[in-house]
Amino acid sequence: MDKEKIKWKIEYDYNYYKVYDNKGKLAGYFFPHYMNNDSEEDDDAIEKMNKDHTQVSRGTLLVPMAKLDLLDHEEGIEIEYAIASLDANLIRTKFWRDWLSRKAKSLSLYGARIYTAREDRNLLSIAIGAAGSITLGEKGVKEFLTPLLDSLHEDNLL
Repeated sequence: MDKEKIKWKIEYDYNYYKVYDNKGKLAGYFFPHYMNNDSEEDDDAIEKMNKDHTQVSRGTLLVPMAKLDLLDHEEGIEIEYAIASLDANLIRTKFWRDWLSRKAKSLSLYGARIYTAREDRNLLSIAIGAAGSITLGEKGVKEFLTPLLDSLHEDNLL
């Protein structure tokens, strides 16, 4: 059975893009690499690059990876609950690792790093580096990200 096709929505916000699914739920963030000659561009230059639909060659997609649900329980948690959560998240994390290995070449992915989400200490996020011809602006970023987002969705990672 095929998964429902998602119509992704991309929204520019300051110097990054928010990614929403077709239900309006925030799915992740995309950070274009604005670097030029190893120095960061200033805010005005970044705004102009986006307004002018400048092309960049790399960016980072940040999406949720694993929900631990182990921290910040005032009464504590049962050891079996902790083990079950860790086991489930180990399986999911290994699936992510294998997915990245399988898809890196076809989707031009060049690396990934794991972070604790700013808003939720129980959530691990993954930052995936992607390379290609990325035209800045909501339409261009959507066109670039859609194959990656679709693949993540089809494999139940988003």
